[in-house]
Amino acid sequence: MTFWKISCILIVMWPAISLAETVTTTDGRIITLNDDGTYLIEASATSEIDAYVTVLEPFFEKHVSQFNQQSIRFMPKFTNVSTAAIVGVRFTASFRDAFGDEVLSASGDMSEKIAPNASSTANVFYVFENNPFIDGESYDKLLPMVTSGTGSIVTTVTGLVVEGGEVVSFK
Repeated sequence: MTFWKISCILIVMWPAISLAETVTTTDGRIITLNDDGTYLIEASATSEIDAYVTVLEPFFEKHVSQFNQQSIRFMPKFTNVSTAAIVGVRFTASFRDAFGDEVLSASGDMSEKIAPNASSTANVFYVFENNPFIDGESYDKLLPMVTSGTGSIVTTVTGLVVEGGEVVSFK
């Protein structure tokens, strides 16, 4: 009796389970076709990214406001090496100390239009503010890196949007 119940549930649920279809093009790209008419181009995390962007040195600085509020500002920077404008980049950033140990990780996105063969400007950035009443916050972890210039930031592109709406996801 249990077998029949499971079989009936699977038959009823099958259309809901298979809302997206995955196809492979002749050039090896994998595209997920969604039921709502949208699509997502799946790409590997190495050579496919290199066809779109190059990761540059990030914008990373300590800032003190006119009211003496201290913060650290961060935004990765990219050069568009593709033939189409890029209008959004999704990324992860791993902040590593001088020993290579990760002290903080963050993920975010940048919605700056980058023309072909141009670089992003980092006019908009993420801010890690100092709260002097709380120890061990993100600001405290990043302060030695930004003031002494030690450590590194490893930026990984996880997705991007090309002008016209094409979304490319990197895994």
